[in-house]
Amino acid sequence: MTQPVRRVLILQEPGWGGVATMTQTLHHALGEAGDSDGGHGAQGNIYANANFQVTTLPWRQTPWRTLVRAAQQHDVIVASHNFGPTYCGVALKALSGTPLVSWVHGPLQDVLQEAHASVLKKFWLRQVYAQVDHFVSVSRTSENSLLGFLKQLKPTQRSHVIANALAPLPAGQAIHVHAGHGGDSGIPPLLVGYVGRLSAEKRPGLLLDTLRFLPDEAQLALVGEGPLHRHLSHQGMDLLMQGRLHFLGKHPWGASLYRPWEITLLTSRYEGCPMTALESLACGVPCVALPIPAMRELFDRDAPYLLARGDAPVALAEAVMTVLSLPPEQVQGDMARIVARHNLPAFRQAWQEVLLAC
Repeated sequence: MTQPVRRVLILQEPGWGGVATMTQTLHHALGEAGDSDGGHGAQGNIYANANFQVTTLPWRQTPWRTLVRAAQQHDVIVASHNFGPTYCGVALKALSGTPLVSWVHGPLQDVLQEAHASVLKKFWLRQVYAQVDHFVSVSRTSENSLLGFLKQLKPTQRSHVIANALAPLPAGQAIHVHAGHGGDSGIPPLLVGYVGRLSAEKRPGLLLDTLRFLPDEAQLALVGEGPLHRHLSHQGMDLLMQGRLHFLGKHPWGASLYRPWEITLLTSRYEGCPMTALESLACGVPCVALPIPAMRELFDRDAPYLLARGDAPVALAEAVMTVLSLPPEQVQGDMARIVARHNLPAFRQAWQEVLLAC
């Protein structure tokens, strides 16, 4: 039986990082079997297949009249994030009557706590989220946080968990890390890396503290920018002088972000389903993280040794050394199983079921 065509409007949140990556992944996953019109203009990119016609529009940059007209011409609106795009989606739903899906990435209660959100802001958010028809969370961790915040869904609302999927990574632009020799011993350097925003919720300061607990030959490469860059430079002045710390700035997305080093570090205060971790594993580079709920959800089943035994820098450093001591074949096999669970066909099928239910 042929499914009806569903015209899907994705409200895109411009930016750099996992949300932007997953928005692009969803767009192409839904339209992968169809033909592209080759358009990249103000009206967005449109793909079609037997079941879906997908339009992606940047909600901040698109004229309001264009957004309203697009909402009226589509069968379902997908807000690519549960903040700005969802606010826009609620307004468009009110004007067009088109059902709204909100994509929930991070654990909401942790995000609001980090932002010191007021009681009034939380009350307003509950009113906004009451207008959403379907929530799609990227992990059980994110869904539990959302439901804990909402207390109870309306009878007409539905909540789903669809883990992030890994699209094939392009090679990307080569990164050159000018790593010196491994300290006075002449041992080859042990290069570890970080990819992400240099902001408070990512706790990049823990990366520098962890480096100090690693052997002298260990060096840290930071890919990304953010408000804590200058603070980190001062905090790590001794490491910079020793040639053990490298600020590499932003680089185009791709496998080249991970392959220069042996291990990726993740020190976030909270995560939903971090693409940094999944992409690192897909490139064959272990990702060692603090044992926050989202990372336990991701790693506990196949590779619990990728989690530190506590949230102290020394625990993270010990986890790094543990991974390096394990047989490479074991680590690669465990990572491959994690990556396999985040495959595109399952991701596409789960999203199709949600969108057809709208």
